[in-house]
Amino acid sequence: MTPVMMKSPMVRLCRTICVLLIPAFLLSTLPPSTAHAEDDWLFAPYLRADLGSSITVDDRAEFDDPGERDSIEMTSYKGSRYQIGAGLKLTDYLRTDITVSYGNRLSAADDYRDADGIPNKPNNKLNDGAFETSNWTTMVNVYVDPLSIAGVDLGAFSPYVQGGIGWARNKTEKMFFAAPNGSYTTGDTHNDLAWQIGAGVGYVISDQWTLDMSYRFLDMGEARGGDKFINGATVTSVEAARFDLRAHEFMIGLQYQF
Repeated sequence: MTPVMMKSPMVRLCRTICVLLIPAFLLSTLPPSTAHAEDDWLFAPYLRADLGSSITVDDRAEFDDPGERDSIEMTSYKGSRYQIGAGLKLTDYLRTDITVSYGNRLSAADDYRDADGIPNKPNNKLNDGAFETSNWTTMVNVYVDPLSIAGVDLGAFSPYVQGGIGWARNKTEKMFFAAPNGSYTTGDTHNDLAWQIGAGVGYVISDQWTLDMSYRFLDMGEARGGDKFINGATVTSVEAARFDLRAHEFMIGLQYQF
């Protein structure tokens, strides 16, 4: 992958911290409303379960095939996200949780291009689902309701902004070629830093149940293909394709507060 495409995890982390801390600092300068005195701590535990759609951001992976520099286009596939978690509602406007999620069929290789840039030559045409990518994430998240801080009461609705940081385990499947029949490049598994930022709204159904709808931008770090090309009994070493795994995700779920 070219230097322009490679993004250091530390750069991602610093950018995320700035995005999260600046609004938090500005909110902290607001005078406390009468609705939120210093002793309004709740420490109410809750469980959550969510599902949603994951639309990955297209990326290109460049790598050395013996004798030339090739590339593949990674595009959004048929992504879904399943998530469970547990957390604490600290106040009426602040909560935090830990979530574990699984995303499947997030992205797949589309165009395969030789060094001449011509896509999908007969010998390079890919089967559907080549380099299909899935992942696990474990995240620590924070949610803030800025309107509640400002003393605005929306009844059963509670809009919020969110941010989180954690770990991603990204897996790519084999990249099969249509011809020669049965040839493929191996897949791989790679661990990386993950972070997310977004917004949503909760709707209180009862004292225990809340319906939650949200959007988030999720950066799962880097995913990698394998470093072996298999054609029958012949095994050839190739450079592993590397690409950024990022997605726009739309989630809906339920929370149960004890």
